[in-house]
Amino acid sequence: MLILNGAPGNRLDGKHGSTFGAWEITIPPPPFRGSYGFNPGLLSSGPFGFDMSVPLRTRLLGREIFSFRGRANIPTILDSTRPIVKVSTSATRGPPSYEFEERGFFCINRHNGHINVLFLDWSARKVGLKELWTLKWGSDWDTAGPWTKAGGVQPEDWPRWMRSFKDY
Repeated sequence: MLILNGAPGNRLDGKHGSTFGAWEITIPPPPFRGSYGFNPGLLSSGPFGFDMSVPLRTRLLGREIFSFRGRANIPTILDSTRPIVKVSTSATRGPPSYEFEERGFFCINRHNGHINVLFLDWSARKVGLKELWTLKWGSDWDTAGPWTKAGGVQPEDWPRWMRSFKDY
């Protein structure tokens, strides 16, 4: 069961997707399915952070995105197993241990080691799974964090299912 926010009038229920299966939202009706998710770092009451306590409609109305630096590296909508991921993102959080792990959300092997991403400058391109850690997920995200080549990750540090993918 997918429950994104239990607040009255702001509740989404449904089913999680998988690497190749769509997620489904059943409440509020009508039910619908999808296979992309939204970067939670863009849902905030601040300039570029994560805060699920503010209603979604309030956070999105009046958002001024054109002053954000590096919009071509800020993921907006991505291949995903959920429409919106209710987790705090962190550059130190490692990849899923195995290919079909529940917490994989965006790190899913949907397109031969890549996923499709729409960026905040409205460009779209395929992104390598290991490249996900080099994107700017939030204002405090370290794009040279421990899961990047710049941060010192070694090929053997990656879970076995990801080791053959390109390093970034």
